[in-house]
Amino acid sequence: IFGVATAISITLFQTTRGLNPTGAVDMPTAIALGVLPDLATLGLPQISVFPTQGRCSFVDSWHDKRSGGRLHIGVDIVGPIGLAIYAVTDGTITKMYGAESKLSGNAFRLTAADATYFFYAHLDSFAPGIAVGSAVKAGQIVGYMGSTGNAGGNSHLHFEIHPGGGDPVNPYPIVKAVDACHVTEVLPQP
Repeated sequence: IFGVATAISITLFQTTRGLNPTGAVDMPTAIALGVLPDLATLGLPQISVFPTQGRCSFVDSWHDKRSGGRLHIGVDIVGPIGLAIYAVTDGTITKMYGAESKLSGNAFRLTAADATYFFYAHLDSFAPGIAVGSAVKAGQIVGYMGSTGNAGGNSHLHFEIHPGGGDPVNPYPIVKAVDACHVTEVLPQP
């Protein structure tokens, strides 16, 4: 719909705001432009760090049907086995599951100060020192992408958000707001 000049203007705006310079009006750009309200205004939790870094992809699969009559209550971020997985916020590891867990495989809960928890599943392995009770900082490596549990042999991170420790919300718009699938450098560690 828009021409080259518009794409250049959008890219310049994105670059000056520290956004991913796509040249398109994606969700973070629309929020920065004031076209969409920010997540806090909508009453949704925010994350400061994308859950992984490197070549990856994800789509909105909220409530897609799964085996056994279940509904998908997360977002699957697809990437290669071994890709670093990051804490999306400061918090504490409050629960862990091992590879023997049939659904989640290697998984954990990261709980923030407001009781919101973030569920990470299908990890290949946990980062050294990660255990129940571990305090972590946003951007800290907490594990590595894998295909454990019922991942069907497809390497990905299943990621859920439970505000205040309650029912899950669709994490797609929250994750999309900090999308870093284009960033290939490992984050500096806290």
